[in-house]
Amino acid sequence: MLDLFARLLLIAVFLAALAGKARSRQGFAEFRDSIAALVPLPATVIAVLVLAGEALAVVLLAVPGTLFGYGLAAVLLAAFCGAVLLAVTARKSVRCRCFGAGGDVLGPKHLVRNGMLLAVAALGAFVPSPASWEEPLTLLTIAVVLLAVVVALHVLFTFGLVARVRELQENTVPKRESNLPRPGAVVRPFTVLDTDGLPFTEADLDGPVQVGFFSVGCGPCRTLTDALVASPPATRFVSVVDGDASDPEGTARLAEKVSALGRVAVVGTDDPVLSAFGVMAYPTLLHTHGGVVTASGIKLDDFAGAPAPVA
Repeated sequence: MLDLFARLLLIAVFLAALAGKARSRQGFAEFRDSIAALVPLPATVIAVLVLAGEALAVVLLAVPGTLFGYGLAAVLLAAFCGAVLLAVTARKSVRCRCFGAGGDVLGPKHLVRNGMLLAVAALGAFVPSPASWEEPLTLLTIAVVLLAVVVALHVLFTFGLVARVRELQENTVPKRESNLPRPGAVVRPFTVLDTDGLPFTEADLDGPVQVGFFSVGCGPCRTLTDALVASPPATRFVSVVDGDASDPEGTARLAEKVSALGRVAVVGTDDPVLSAFGVMAYPTLLHTHGGVVTASGIKLDDFAGAPAPVA
């Protein structure tokens, strides 16, 4: 019985982790970025290996009478514990992406969780296991096993549902469009320092300028910045990054990414520059000319047929 429960618990955890990271590009990208923030190694390769390891662990744990599943689960969980220890000892503010998007900053509670799962894997490996599970089971045992399976499926469904709701909330276009500055709006006076320590003011909007507003941990922001970096605008571009004090590494990575487009200013929540442009949501991309908004949107497709800054 202990062997069966240990296998079911580990299978449920690894299935939830695998589904969370593999079900969407955002989930995988955030997991990969968390690896890049911890170790100077090929993050994409490591992320793929972890997903493959979790999938293989699920398959091996489902085979009765073998210890290979427990061994692989123990290796993965030990590696996860090492990653948490590295983040804690190095004082790096890296969020847990074990189950895909979302998650708190890695800390002692994640170490305890992975340590307990590691103990379950070790216990299951030392408990005698039957060669098969086709032995006669009592009605109570059957009921408990079925309940465990239902709970595992419920956990997987819940993770998928939460991830889907978050995705829909982030991609709700009408809500974001209602918060966008309207064409014809005049940018009010402001002053903010860019990453080079130089002031960026309304006077710098004397000609055609595009201004992008992005936030750390924002999925649509990542999509928009990827598109902009892949096809840089021809006009001057200024990025305003809403930094996250609890995630300085993430803030630095986003600022470095958009620096390829032009000047970058890192601001805090409710910075006056946001009200000067009338920005209330992330991402927001503005086309301006002479300090006047000519077009606004949250993705490049929003500007199809819209007037852009002209020289």
